[in-house]
Amino acid sequence: MPSVMHMALASYGSSGVAPSVVQRTTTGGAARTTSTVLAWAAATAGNLIVVEFVCETNAAAPTTPAGYSLWPSGNPSSGGGWTTSIFYKVATGGETGVTITHGSNVTCSVMREFGNTSGTIDFVAPSTATSANPNPPSLTPAGGAKNYLWVAGASYITTSVSAFSTSYLNGVSGISTSAGHLSRISSAERALDAAVEDPGTLTLAASSIHTAFTYAVSPA
Repeated sequence: MPSVMHMALASYGSSGVAPSVVQRTTTGGAARTTSTVLAWAAATAGNLIVVEFVCETNAAAPTTPAGYSLWPSGNPSSGGGWTTSIFYKVATGGETGVTITHGSNVTCSVMREFGNTSGTIDFVAPSTATSANPNPPSLTPAGGAKNYLWVAGASYITTSVSAFSTSYLNGVSGISTSAGHLSRISSAERALDAAVEDPGTLTLAASSIHTAFTYAVSPA
């Protein structure tokens, strides 16, 4: 059974209202580069920035950007030629993007800025398999039952996502467009007051090796 990883970055008040997503942005590389620049609207101080990042493993895996933390799973390889990383930080205010350095690789990403959050994020070790139905793992946050905003998704190659986990909304995808290096990452959100969540599977248009993940953002 996967171990749960609990990361408390900061605390900003108390509320039973689930976190909200202030903004979502995606990127998709068209060619190999040694750095990826992500840009978004200025973040609000105290909000949580989370970047889901896929990097083709032609060369070195990504380096954690200054000021960010890397999820406890590190840069796990799918076995299909790419790594999946999640970087996160509590915004100091005004951040409009980040540059992620890596080897000469094609990348793609999904970024979310979460509001109304304590800054605490819980992870569980991702699962890797080959099928058309990535299955994000069950997660039991260390904080017990709360009105979390849960995020479930997967990285994969070549194909596309045709359905997200049941009851998960606002699905987005980062899609690389480089011929022969068609990595993707897709995820969606669910606000749910619960002590444990086992998201349903995503549906891909075709079978692919994939890395499926789940994390939970705590309310303020």
